[in-house]
Amino acid sequence: MLPLHPPSPKGTPIHPRLRKSGAFWAVLCNACGKRVKDGAHFCENCGAALREPNAITSYAPQAPGRHSSGDTADPYKDQIAALKLEIKQLKLELKHVTSGMSNTRSQYYQTAAFVPHGLLRLGYKWFEDLRLLGPQQQKQRLQQEVMRLEQELIDLQQAQMGWKTGRRG
Repeated sequence: MLPLHPPSPKGTPIHPRLRKSGAFWAVLCNACGKRVKDGAHFCENCGAALREPNAITSYAPQAPGRHSSGDTADPYKDQIAALKLEIKQLKLELKHVTSGMSNTRSQYYQTAAFVPHGLLRLGYKWFEDLRLLGPQQQKQRLQQEVMRLEQELIDLQQAQMGWKTGRRG
């Protein structure tokens, strides 16, 4: 999901990649704290309705050029840390799904020796494949989400480096 600007006056989020100030925005579900997609009516994680008052929270790091206690704070630091944490959580969930798939496969191989050859064994294998279909699709979605977030992290780190070199120059 691309970071978002705060809602427009009509209440519809707009999402150019960068604001003029260079700050990024993200929209979070107040019920579970996960990011929500642009235009979503319900949180994909917990199912909470997002179009009700106080259902979402906009988050933006401090914009470049603003000062806190005399220093210019890194506007990307908090967002990079949050993105790294989200990637770690997704990788942990991916390990859980992979472990479940491994258990399903090992159960099949442990019991397949006792199933007679022929159509019965073929049906047994199809049953195992069917049991793995949902987890396999979930695994692929998680892998794609991790890759997308890692690319977003790289983009943020590059923007952070540009911001740091711009301050020095």
